[in-house]
Amino acid sequence: MPTGITWDPLLADRLVRGLSLSVLGQIGLPDPLARLLVLGRSDSPPEGKMALAAVLVPTASGGTAVLSPFGLGNAGATRVPVGLAPRFGGRAAAGGFFVPGPDGEDRFLVAPGLMRHVTVTCGLWPVVHQLIGPKAPALPSGDSAAVAADLDRFCELLDAVLVAMYEAQDLAPPPRDLTLRPTAASVEGAVTGLRRLTRSTLSRLPTNRAPGDVYDPASDAAPGDEPTSFADVGGQVAARTELETICLAVKQPDAFRAWGARPPRGVLLYGPPGTGKTLLARALAHEAGARFLHVRASDVVSKWYGEAEKRMQSAFDRARAEAPTVMFFDEIDALARSRDFSHEATHRIVSTFLENMDGLREVEGVIVLAATNRPEAVDEALLRPGRFDRLVEVPLPGRDDRRAIFLVHMRRAERKAARPLFAELDDERWQALLDATNGFSGADIAETVRRALEAKVRSGATAGRIEADELVGVAGGVARPF
Repeated sequence: MPTGITWDPLLADRLVRGLSLSVLGQIGLPDPLARLLVLGRSDSPPEGKMALAAVLVPTASGGTAVLSPFGLGNAGATRVPVGLAPRFGGRAAAGGFFVPGPDGEDRFLVAPGLMRHVTVTCGLWPVVHQLIGPKAPALPSGDSAAVAADLDRFCELLDAVLVAMYEAQDLAPPPRDLTLRPTAASVEGAVTGLRRLTRSTLSRLPTNRAPGDVYDPASDAAPGDEPTSFADVGGQVAARTELETICLAVKQPDAFRAWGARPPRGVLLYGPPGTGKTLLARALAHEAGARFLHVRASDVVSKWYGEAEKRMQSAFDRARAEAPTVMFFDEIDALARSRDFSHEATHRIVSTFLENMDGLREVEGVIVLAATNRPEAVDEALLRPGRFDRLVEVPLPGRDDRRAIFLVHMRRAERKAARPLFAELDDERWQALLDATNGFSGADIAETVRRALEAKVRSGATAGRIEADELVGVAGGVARPF
């Protein structure tokens, strides 16, 4: 029976030919896990060896890292599902188990990592495992058929470990739609990403960002927060279709190379406030398995000469180091307005931005998204092909889109409450609700649902459902866009 974790044929070919340390894939996961990160590398033939590592990172609720007189230890840490060992013919190792190959020799190791991670590895991965402890040897990579068999076994084992970790806590395993590919992320990017994941498991306390720091929403995500996917974006079918195509630039760069095509470098989302531009950017990052870096004008602008362009350069440097990455510049018109009517400092910021956009051809796996309510205010030099290749409109939702957005927010609230919260709406009641919300943005609809739920909380009700008339009444008090 096929699993949700598979591999692209291009990966086997690259492993046979030699592959530098790369991120093969990553996905967000629901509590008690936070993320799955898969790394891979291989030597060039003829005496090639390959190593694979999958890292399952828990959330703060999955266990607590503690300091003791003997060093860093674990309290209530996520456990390795050692009960799987008999299914794979495994033998026990310290805290985990080995999985043998057809020759009976150790092939893969399932074991705890440095910071409460659970790992599935072959080969030496000191950034994942302790330097002293059980290890599985690297695998031969000279024979295509053997590499394909090892990848099949690795994906099967990884999927089984993931499922077992949820079942051990009486939770339904999440959907696992992940295809391992050679994404060409650098050694620095892979290791830096793993270190950031490690830091995120130590503490979920909010931290104050220094001016100019780039915001990574994953670092402040609360345990149990659902990752944003395109399914969470109600309506906006045209914009979603464009961004789903952009995903290929991150997930399958080899597909562009096979046709001699250059992947798109940038996308400008434009439209009224509250229509879902930031939500679409987050969804793109999640669907592409990429890190999401949110750069605001306040992160870059400075009163000190030369500091703003330095911060801008730092943001691009970080994106390159941590590829695959989606950089999102909110309100880009505040950073890169037309230079014909702007201050000298804006000239320097725009010049730095343009230099980096042009330089992105040297790095795969970095996509630049920007959003604006005023596309006419953005410097024209950014809008030519080769910089922002796509201009994607995100308009106010129509009737069908508003209905889809309502359903997204209603279902999300019901998942959190683990019970039905809204009465079923027939067509007549839907039409009344859609009439009452004419001209609403996605943000207005989200606020309408939130206020309806808040009204139940304030009333002290502990049961029942929200009727359509209540939603219509609440909608009348939600401010409409000017």
